[in-house]
Amino acid sequence: MWLMCASGSVVADIKGGQAAILKGDFAKAFIEFKEDADKGIPHAQAAVGVMLHLGQGVKRDLKKALSWYRKAGSHGYEAGLANVGIMYYKGAGIRNDDVQAYAWLDVASYIRGGREHNAKARVASFLSPQQLKEARKLAQEYRRKYARK
Repeated sequence: MWLMCASGSVVADIKGGQAAILKGDFAKAFIEFKEDADKGIPHAQAAVGVMLHLGQGVKRDLKKALSWYRKAGSHGYEAGLANVGIMYYKGAGIRNDDVQAYAWLDVASYIRGGREHNAKARVASFLSPQQLKEARKLAQEYRRKYARK
């Protein structure tokens, strides 16, 4: 399963959630991440999304996971953006839409220096020429909206 989560340096505010994960206490980790997510911390918002997506420490809820991924993505956080694209691609918690999947994965790839290129290329292989044109136009709109380069 494709899912992105916080990687690299983690802001100090979400270390409580990280520590709980390492101890295997997913319920506590969810509480810790949720507190920080409610404060608008993108890494924590993406972590809450992943935990809701997988049902770790909390009942699985794909619609809420998608909402948290979008919140993280609204800050330009690439893992949130990528996970929105993945959910569109898989039809997880939302209707499958490969045009949307391509656009979300494109902006995540743009921010992360191409790390989602393979996923984006796979989605593109399912698109008609007209859909690909539409997806690229939407991707440009998302880059303007979410990419803070």
